[in-house]
Amino acid sequence: MVFATTFVLEQEPLQWWELPAAIKGWVQIAGAVAAFALAIFCLAYAIRRPAYASKTWSRQTRGVALLIALCGASYVLALLAVIGRGMGIGSAARNPGLLQAQPPPPEPVGTFSGLVDILLFVAGLFAILAVTLPLLVDLCTRIRFGRVLAIARLSVKEAVRSRVVWVFASMAIIFLFADWFVPYKPEDQVRNYVRVIYWSLAPLFLLTASLLGAFSIPADVKSQSIHTIVTKPVERFEIVLGRFCGYAALLTVGIGFLTAISLLYVARGVTPQAAKESFTARVPIYGDVLSFSGTGRTDKGESVGREWDYRSYISGPRVNMPQAPRQYAIWSFASLPVGFSETRLPYFEFTFDIFRLTKGQENRGVITNFSFVDGRYQQVPQFQAARDKMRDERARAQDALAKAADAKSKQGSSTAAIQTWRSEQQDALEDSLIDKFGIYEVTAEVLDYHTQVVGGDDKDKVGRKLARLLNMLQDPAQVKSRTREDGATSFLLNVMVSVDRQSAEQMLGVAKRDLYLLAAERPFWLNFIKGVMGMWFATLLMLGLAVALSTYLSGVIAWLCALFLFGMGLFSDSIRQIAEGTSYGGGVVESTVRILGKLPGGARLENSPAASVITGSDEVFRFFLRLFARIIPDVGRFDLHAYVANGYDISWMQVLFLDNFVVLLGYLLPWAVLAYYLMKYREVANPM
Repeated sequence: MVFATTFVLEQEPLQWWELPAAIKGWVQIAGAVAAFALAIFCLAYAIRRPAYASKTWSRQTRGVALLIALCGASYVLALLAVIGRGMGIGSAARNPGLLQAQPPPPEPVGTFSGLVDILLFVAGLFAILAVTLPLLVDLCTRIRFGRVLAIARLSVKEAVRSRVVWVFASMAIIFLFADWFVPYKPEDQVRNYVRVIYWSLAPLFLLTASLLGAFSIPADVKSQSIHTIVTKPVERFEIVLGRFCGYAALLTVGIGFLTAISLLYVARGVTPQAAKESFTARVPIYGDVLSFSGTGRTDKGESVGREWDYRSYISGPRVNMPQAPRQYAIWSFASLPVGFSETRLPYFEFTFDIFRLTKGQENRGVITNFSFVDGRYQQVPQFQAARDKMRDERARAQDALAKAADAKSKQGSSTAAIQTWRSEQQDALEDSLIDKFGIYEVTAEVLDYHTQVVGGDDKDKVGRKLARLLNMLQDPAQVKSRTREDGATSFLLNVMVSVDRQSAEQMLGVAKRDLYLLAAERPFWLNFIKGVMGMWFATLLMLGLAVALSTYLSGVIAWLCALFLFGMGLFSDSIRQIAEGTSYGGGVVESTVRILGKLPGGARLENSPAASVITGSDEVFRFFLRLFARIIPDVGRFDLHAYVANGYDISWMQVLFLDNFVVLLGYLLPWAVLAYYLMKYREVANPM
């Protein structure tokens, strides 16, 4: 048993099956912004033709004009489709007589919901191509990486000459004196060290990146040194790219150097308790679905009145309500590793919360039942019926074993021999019951916010039984038996957790990531570096924002704007909840009225003209807030220190590449296009 705080991850990383939908949404949103910019350009072009525009259109200009026309036609068709759908044209009536016992499976992510969705995607794609075509032509025909490298080297030399790298030396204060102010229990040593390092490095490099990116180009313009560059055969976008690459290289070297020192600082003198808890990198396999039974809802358990609803709760059998259904938290696994053996046993770990309705017994946790069940039992009554049959058969077999043991005792067999024989027969009985019913049950004492393994001290014994169950469930014949008529396959394994009658007065809080199969354990130092890579992505995000804004704004304004956008990104989840109307207490105006009027947050406002004005004002505010939410970065996904601090492996592909790098690239690309145009058409002769 390992003592720990639980690993909480409120925002799930981007999944591969979500990538098509994310790309579609990105194209539609970025395309809408690009189309708006194109509309302004076309209007300005029609009012007054720019002086730099030639009388005859080039091949590139004709291509841009064609893409603009296709974009406009697609948006017009989308508008006509919306009008037609509003008039009932092409809408299909649903059959009210078709009822389903279970909700239908979700549509494949990334598919289009209709004609309007397709047209918006096509229009956005044409708009993006129209805006990026000049940039792509310049990148393919006019860029010279030697010039970019020269500007990057110049940027590094200027940064070193300005002594900005001496800011990195401030980390020595953390290394020397952090222990004075960071008390810890032995098992929390690594966790607290990791938090101190990450919370110190992140502000240091973010501030450095914002200063370097925001003041470089404005300083060149103010000192007129940029004239020396633009008069040479150097493209303006190469200046922007060179500045970004140079500062990115400098920051990368600084992060790498301090990461090596920080790793030595964290790893020194690790206590055995801390080594077991978090000086590792667990590779967990989480359940695909967490559902509930007996709580009134399949997607949530009971509420205990806590504002933070990350966990749902289940209670034990109620003495005053004997007919009430038993409450279960059910983790369903669609697939699991194969080939378990004596040298490769499956271990299920868990971390649950306890909400006590009574004081309970001193120094005792909650007695909890874990049932590992074949996925073919799709309903709880089916499982309960099979479990009751299994228990009856076990009871009869144990009675027969007891009688046989008495007979052996009368025949003169030694007590040790009888115990050995009985243990072997009991083990064979459990194996036969697993093979016949596909169910294995374990009872464990659950402690509050403690990371534990199912089976505790007998985890190897439990692991052997689970290995037998999982190997059996993945047998081709068993897989075929779970295949439905429509070709779909039911879940491979259901892990059903319930509170035992001994602890019926207590409640158990669970979340999707609170139970998992431990697939492997990897070295801590590699996971530490992965966590720093998330911080590196955030640093590049800040640097890209600052450099893009500095192509048009002055140094101070660009720096403040970059800090503002990045700071708002720290609260992106809360901003999106308000924008989508899912926040508790209503919108901004409604929440203000509730606070001033001392009204409860969950109560509805009375139907009145004043209430209509309040809700209408919130809708207008949400519209503009949704637009604002599109331009702020989702900074929270780059904070990976929780993985490292709690000893969970950071996936190279899913977390670092898909959830961090792809998202960073998708956010910085529009800013790069904006920086290209701002720098290209900026008047650099006037330093003001």
